[in-house]
Amino acid sequence: MDNNSQHITPKKNPALAAIISTLFPGAGFFYVGNVLKGIAYIIVFILLIVMLVHASDHYSQSLEIVVLGLLLAGFYIFQIVESFNDASRMRRKSLGAQPVQGERISLFGSFMILLIGVLFQLRQLDVLELRDIIRLWPLILVGLGLKIIYNYLKEKDAKDE
Repeated sequence: MDNNSQHITPKKNPALAAIISTLFPGAGFFYVGNVLKGIAYIIVFILLIVMLVHASDHYSQSLEIVVLGLLLAGFYIFQIVESFNDASRMRRKSLGAQPVQGERISLFGSFMILLIGVLFQLRQLDVLELRDIIRLWPLILVGLGLKIIYNYLKEKDAKDE
């Protein structure tokens, strides 16, 4: 084994990453090598399941159950696609001259995890009820919109330089 072969990042199969994430949500990121993202996605998936079970056991209001069910289904599909995309990015970078970056969680992802933690802490302190937290789901859309605007402005600034 020569020195050049030690610096080559192994190519990850995007289809295999998606299959692994289909079987166990978040596990495709472990295959890709992004452990922090995998752990974060597993935690979010578990939290969505717990919220759905809790809502169906205690409140049984159809709107809350439907919203949580759709969020769970959407997140499940999203994490499959995201693991496929991460593996594809790693494969493209390993074929090019650019080095593959290590584990990273975006500022947006960190903010979303912080927001979820704050909401659940407010629930534990009896400041908010679970149904109040569920009614805040449009904040996810606001956050995604802000992320898209931020990415657009960041790309525009990079092109102008």
